[in-house]
Amino acid sequence: MNRPALSPCDAIGACVVIPVFNHARTVGEVVRGSKAFAGTVLVCDDGSTDGSGKEAADAGGELLTHPVNKGKGAALRTLLEESSRRGFRYVICLDADGQHYPKDIPALVDAVKREPGAIVIGARDLIAAGAPPSSEFGRKFSNFWIWLEGGQQVEDTQSGFRAYPLPETLALMGSRSRYDFEVEVLLRASWAGLPLRSTKIDVLYPKDRITHFNQFKDNARISILNILTIIRLFLPFPMAPLLHHRPRRPGISLDAIRRWFWLGGPGPFFRTAAAALALLGGFGVLGSAALGTGAFPTLLAWWAMSALAAYGVAAQGGVIAFALAFGVIEALLRKRTIARAERASPRQWDGKSQSGAAGYLFFVFLFKWVGRWPANVVLVFVAAWFVLFAKASRRASMQFLDRAIKPVSGLAAWARTWRHMFAFANTLVDRIELGVDGPKRFTRVAEEGLGEMVYSTVKEKGAILLTAHLGSWELASGMLSQRLKAPFDIVAYDGEEPHVRAAIERSSEKFKPNVLLVGKGELAALDILRALRAGHMVALQGDRTVDERTVEVDFLGHRAHFPVGPFVIAALSAAPMVPAFNIRIAAYKYEFFAFPPRTYVFDRTKDKNAQLVEWVQDYVRKLEQIIAKHPLQWFNFYDFWAKPRGQP
Repeated sequence: MNRPALSPCDAIGACVVIPVFNHARTVGEVVRGSKAFAGTVLVCDDGSTDGSGKEAADAGGELLTHPVNKGKGAALRTLLEESSRRGFRYVICLDADGQHYPKDIPALVDAVKREPGAIVIGARDLIAAGAPPSSEFGRKFSNFWIWLEGGQQVEDTQSGFRAYPLPETLALMGSRSRYDFEVEVLLRASWAGLPLRSTKIDVLYPKDRITHFNQFKDNARISILNILTIIRLFLPFPMAPLLHHRPRRPGISLDAIRRWFWLGGPGPFFRTAAAALALLGGFGVLGSAALGTGAFPTLLAWWAMSALAAYGVAAQGGVIAFALAFGVIEALLRKRTIARAERASPRQWDGKSQSGAAGYLFFVFLFKWVGRWPANVVLVFVAAWFVLFAKASRRASMQFLDRAIKPVSGLAAWARTWRHMFAFANTLVDRIELGVDGPKRFTRVAEEGLGEMVYSTVKEKGAILLTAHLGSWELASGMLSQRLKAPFDIVAYDGEEPHVRAAIERSSEKFKPNVLLVGKGELAALDILRALRAGHMVALQGDRTVDERTVEVDFLGHRAHFPVGPFVIAALSAAPMVPAFNIRIAAYKYEFFAFPPRTYVFDRTKDKNAQLVEWVQDYVRKLEQIIAKHPLQWFNFYDFWAKPRGQP
């Protein structure tokens, strides 16, 4: 017997919640539209006097009631608490005034699937909807304050169409009860380490729309919240409970300045360094602020040393030891808190690199004004930093190298992982040098299968180069650009190194890789098919899962999931596929491997999934051949053998 398909919300353990106050004319339609995508729709009637609650209940909503109007924030609080009591993991909030289209609920559900634990906000196109200019200005103004105070950029901070992760949101709720509730929860989520994500939605903005937002009172409440927040940001007190790891980097938002200059980094290394800098007095405080170890902990250590010295106690070593112990305890507590939160919202690779445009531009500066050797010296310490502090990447490297080479332990494992990280850093810097000086510095010391690949670009209408995060395809595009008889595209999915690629584009005067930026949904395949039909050579990564379409095959003696998208595209386009890899073997020297082209066609007499498994396994065997020769060139620094989200 076939089971009925789950609704989009039920599939992720979500319900829809709708706060309503005197919107009897529209709330029923909103509830009915939401019921198409959710098994449970909760409505909180916040003291309505026009029968809104009855309209919502008649439309199929489950009604909660406030006897008197308490405000939108209070209604949301009631809805969130009731949803949690019923065991839901997420809630999706809609406004009752009809401006949100329930048909956009699946878009928020998809965003939640991609990044569990994030708050997802529906970004409205107010201009297209005919909203007054004051609304667009108000949104931009609010977006600015959220960025300044919270450190994250959000497209539409005023949108009430949101997906909230329940345990995290309940832990973060402050005291606000009206429209300022929605601003406060975004700020506290940002401080707690929750990602704030946006997804495009449609919006209806009729001229007769009824809104209960009081321009004077509610703007005053939000302004007071912003003023109090700015004052708190200059004080060394926690802003919100930490729920996820927050990457620490310098920046110009008040939150970034506070965390870098004022508070410094957590853990034994930063706390001990801050205390040691106190030995330099005032210069140490300034130095600690600049280095990111934190002026405040250095100031405290300086005060403690000075106070004890006044009593004739030379306690510099004791203060530093206390800072070390405090840092150890702090790190353990943070680790436990983050682990508990991430068990509820497990993270997987999301397409984003652990590097950014600032680091790339720094190396561009080194190349232009100093040269490659200073950059190499810096890379030694960059690789060591990742080995010491990027725990998830370190574990993934050790796991992979144990399976690709042989198991080792202790110092040998750490040293091998450092070599792995150092190889990755060198490849990244090669990409930058390609952008600065072009491909002239680089040479191919071997070209296995290149002739067949070039022939396929002449004979066929487009071709797929199926590569991997093995070596560097950015270098291949530059080194092969003059040999290929077709335009060369590298596919980059949304979220995959956008700032890095932008940095290369800005810095390059002589060569710019052709990047085909596509999304992660079904339209991504259309973009790639369009390029193939235009005769392009399209390079795809075959070792990163960007959607739920995967098959399980053998990889280095264990079962792993690989994407089937490239093979489906090959079958749809009839374009030949060439497994190809560009491997760094020494400074400025790369070795190119290309296997014979193959065209894929589905046999209707056979199971489609079985054919995909066969095709993917053949590609993985070729991948294993290259890894066996160059294991340190594999750059997937996450648990590759973990099951994708949603897999049993």
